[in-house]
Amino acid sequence: NIDNFIVKPDQLGDKASNALTVTASSTARHSALFEIIDSIQSEEPDTKIIIFANAFYGGYKSALSALESSKRKYSFVSENHSVQEQNEIISWFRHEDATEEDQSHPRILLLSFEQAAGHNLQEACHHVIMYDPMYSGSDAVADASVEEQALGRVMRQGQKYDVTVTRIVVRGPKGERCLDDSIVERNLDEDVLRAATSNFE
Repeated sequence: NIDNFIVKPDQLGDKASNALTVTASSTARHSALFEIIDSIQSEEPDTKIIIFANAFYGGYKSALSALESSKRKYSFVSENHSVQEQNEIISWFRHEDATEEDQSHPRILLLSFEQAAGHNLQEACHHVIMYDPMYSGSDAVADASVEEQALGRVMRQGQKYDVTVTRIVVRGPKGERCLDDSIVERNLDEDVLRAATSNFE
């Protein structure tokens, strides 16, 4: 029951991993993802959408499972892809459509936060969904830095549109603040962000 997880991860001790995995795979998170995608595509049917998910504690696998079950067309990058295959998938997604073949490709790309590193994604995408917050352990600065660097792949020089970033936050049945809230607050803390982005300058 998600009600049991209205605490910070470091307060859960050896139960933290299980709690994080449960919230990452919540059906409420799946439903929110579909609702956001449908809302974006109802306004911009051909737009490209990037979904960032946390590879730790099942977030990425949860998002992948949700997309697969929904029968939506999507692309994803996994550790099973060769470097060449990964680059080909991301290379298509990063450029605007130029041919009919381009237009036939999926409009949705799922990446873990770390997989965005080194790629410029601003040319053809301005919608980002953060499936779950980045949490790998006790280092808030490191986790916030990974989130900011992933977003920076889209929100950078050359972006022609206003970027929309939608963050999915799972709460209890009555809106109770849960693990997501505490991790998001941690990652967006002013001092944490200042430290996380200090080496971006």
